[in-house]
Amino acid sequence: MRTLICIYFLFLGTYVFAQKGQHIQYSGTSSLLGSSDAVIVDDVPLVHTTQFLPLDKSGNIVGSGDINAQISQIFSNISSALKKADSNLKMVVKLNVYLRNSNQITVVQAHINKRFKTGKKPALSFVAGDLSHPDILVSMDAVAVAGKMRPESVNYYMPEDLSSDQGTARAAILPAGPVVYVSGQAIKGELAEATRGTLEQLQATLLSIGLDKKDIVQIKSFIRPMSDLKIVEQEFAKFFKGATIPPLVNVEWTSTDPVIEIELIASSVNAATKSNQQLDFITPPGMTASPVYCKVTRINYGQKIFISGLYGQITGNADSDLTSIFTSMGTILKNTGSDFRHLVKATYYVSNDVHSAKLNEIRPKYYDPLRPPAASKAMVKDVGFPHAGISIDMIGVVIR
Repeated sequence: MRTLICIYFLFLGTYVFAQKGQHIQYSGTSSLLGSSDAVIVDDVPLVHTTQFLPLDKSGNIVGSGDINAQISQIFSNISSALKKADSNLKMVVKLNVYLRNSNQITVVQAHINKRFKTGKKPALSFVAGDLSHPDILVSMDAVAVAGKMRPESVNYYMPEDLSSDQGTARAAILPAGPVVYVSGQAIKGELAEATRGTLEQLQATLLSIGLDKKDIVQIKSFIRPMSDLKIVEQEFAKFFKGATIPPLVNVEWTSTDPVIEIELIASSVNAATKSNQQLDFITPPGMTASPVYCKVTRINYGQKIFISGLYGQITGNADSDLTSIFTSMGTILKNTGSDFRHLVKATYYVSNDVHSAKLNEIRPKYYDPLRPPAASKAMVKDVGFPHAGISIDMIGVVIR
């Protein structure tokens, strides 16, 4: 039996549980029920899953109208995918939850809270909006530590007991070592044209840093409208023709111009270019650097920090909400051995123009303009908690 070592770091009232043999540390107790403030992971292979829906093996929706039944089916699907990649639910470090209605967040939280042991809760993030079918109430994707597998390149998995479009991976293992996070990119036009153009631009970005399609671990698309998802899927099938499509995540946003934005995660293990820096902040050729987000960030070594979604005080006052969020983020970063200069990836979900504008105003106060995190900012119907206005989902590294 593995020994659980509880290590208490008493600075600022935070504790960290380190789980021997699993390369995971759980930091603090988040205000989000069922989650930790942050989860620290050693530089080991990580499983990234697709966005799982409550579907059975035949692709039929389970528990129509019953969110508890749908949550159970989703966890069953995640378990099957993780098992194929020599992992399991105990090794999950991050869950991203997508709800049709934010009023159901407490049901999801209660389910997750029961499923994971005290002191071993994953980092969580939530967002709400239309999903790919009107009878689907919730979906999730997960990040977990891989078991004993130590691949030297990205490995894709398509378990036979899960429904899947032909050629689309349900999970991928990100090898230990360098990894890149590519900020959301968007080409304007009708949905098919915009999807195709954005994928081509992302490939050009990867090629500029010595990578290609085979290095992609997961792709996330922000789409409007979700009812046209099939158009997006058809363009992905054309783009990856003859190759495996990486795990995909789709989030509805409210943008009408552009209608789609796409971000991705890729392994940089086999890139020819090597760096002695822990982090590289990269502006690909033909792009312009920004002081508030980086086009591409690369982690070359060190432990990753997955931070649970931050919501502020939910006062409706954008200034106090954003100040509260960044203050909390600073505390979490300090408690996990990091700081604002060692953030690598941000996802900003905003549901109104006031919070969106305030975010643009406050970021320069906290970020080093030479090393801001890669990011996507998505205007959505709801950020998970009713009336919250904004949620920030962040990844950083422990300073080395």
